Parts: sequence; structure tokens; C-alpha cells
Amino acid sequence: MADPSIQTFCCRRALDYHPAYKLMNEFNTDRFNMVCLLSSLIGISGATYQILPKIELKVPNRFYSNIMWRGKTIIMWLALADFCASLGIFLRSCLKLMHHFQWYDGQPYTATCIFLAVWIQYFYMVTWLWTLLYAVDMWRAYQDKHSYRKLYHFVAWIFPAIFTFIGLSTLYTPNANCHNLSLKENVVMKFFPNYFLTFLPVIIVMVVNPVLYSISTGFIYHIITSYMAQYSTNERKMLDLFKQRFALINLGFYLCWTPNIINAVIVWTSWDDLPSGVMLTLWYLMVCNF
Repeated sequence: MADPSIQTFCCRRALDYHPAYKLMNEFNTDRFNMVCLLSSLIGISGATYQILPKIELKVPNRFYSNIMWRGKTIIMWLALADFCASLGIFLRSCLKLMHHFQWYDGQPYTATCIFLAVWIQYFYMVTWLWTLLYAVDMWRAYQDKHSYRKLYHFVAWIFPAIFTFIGLSTLYTPNANCHNLSLKENVVMKFFPNYFLTFLPVIIVMVVNPVLYSISTGFIYHIITSYMAQYSTNERKMLDLFKQRFALINLGFYLCWTPNIINAVIVWTSWDDLPSGVMLTLWYLMVCNF
């Protein structure tokens, strides 16, 4: 789970104990981290399944074969990033369960926590951009346009590195003391860049992908009627299959990341009076959905 709320726990313990900190200590409980551990194992297993080679079904049409190959290539890179992100969640959960935060304010904890926060944040952001690039490439593929593989890799691996560096360096520098700010320090400028850069790619995917999939569906209809020279029940079923596939991809992404956005909005708008029941429900949904 790549969430800015959790990343603040790498900071030193707050001296002015705000009521919200007590609620957010749920992130440190054995119960919460056990759920994280189990969910990360499921994520690792699912990603491994996508990465492992499979028996390729022969597709008689060269056009469709090329589209399938392009899609599977992007999904493989997405799965690799998801595997790394889930591995980071797994390691963080194991450390919390083993040490029970006996070294909470120590330098080893802070360094390890920040390293894992960067790791998880980076690789989840990579998965978001590969999800966007999958929609972009399918949109191009159904127009019989070539793939920009080098550009895709540049966007998917470099942009997350830039966003992660800016967001987390703002939070953790000049020291990991983000809960105990001086009067001269601006609270908004300390926390907001990380929230903004974290959820900007998520919101872009949520807005752009449905549009691209909708346009792609129109191209698929044209391709089916052009290649088949007819639009009977079989062709209609084929088009419905593509529509369902795109709809499930969008639905899965929305289910996984909408709770994180709602959580961020509530944290920023209701920090002084967080609704405990709603927040706890959101946090466990966030864990179960990654």
C-alpha cells in the first residue's frame, strides 16, 4: 500500500500528541500488519503468475497476434513492478511484526523505514504508469500504429523516480522530524507535494484510461466488420468480450485505489476530527485491494 499517511510513520514520534496520531497508530498494530502480510503474499503470487512464461495459443490472424503480443509485454512489465511493490509491503510488514517498534526513534528504524517507503512508492507508481501505457498502446495498436517501446520504458521508470524523489525528499529533509515542525516551517509545503505527486498518476489513469478504452472499442468494431465483412452474433460476442475486458481493467483499478484517494481527502479536510470508523474501514480496504 503506497499511501502518504503511512509514509509519515518513518518520521520521529510526535511530541505534541494529536488525537489523529492515536488513530493512525492502527498502522503499527499486529492485526493491521498481518493483513498487510497476507495481502502482499497474494500480490506476489499473482504477479509471479503473470511473469512466468505460458503456453502461447496460436492466433491465425497476424493483426490480432501482434496486438496480443504487445499487450502481454506491457502486462509482464506491470507485473514485475507489482511484484517488487508487494515484496516491499511484505518486508515492511515482517519488520513491524518482528520488532514491534521497540526501536521506533532509532536511526536504524528511520533509515530502513524510509528505504522501504521509497521502494514501495516507486514501484507502485511504476504500475500506475504501465496501466496508463497499456491503454495508450492498445489505442494505438487497434489503429495499426507501431509501439513506442523505448518511450514507454522511459516514462514508466523515470517519471516515478522523479515524483518519488521530490515527494519523499520534501517530507524527510532536512531531517525525519515531520511531526514536530517549527513555527517557521509550512505544514502544507511539507506534506502536500508528496500527496499531490502520489495521487496525480492515479487520477490521470482514472480519467484517461476509460476514454482510451472507449475509443479503442470503436476501432475494434471497425476492425471486426472490415476483416470479417459481417457483424453477426459471433462478431457481437467478440466485441462484447473486448468491452468486458476493458471494463474489468478499469473497475479493478478503481476498486484498488479509490479508497486511497478518499482517505487522502478526509485526512486533509478533517485532520482535527477524523471519523475513526470510516478511516479504519478505508485503511483495511486499502490493504486488501493492493
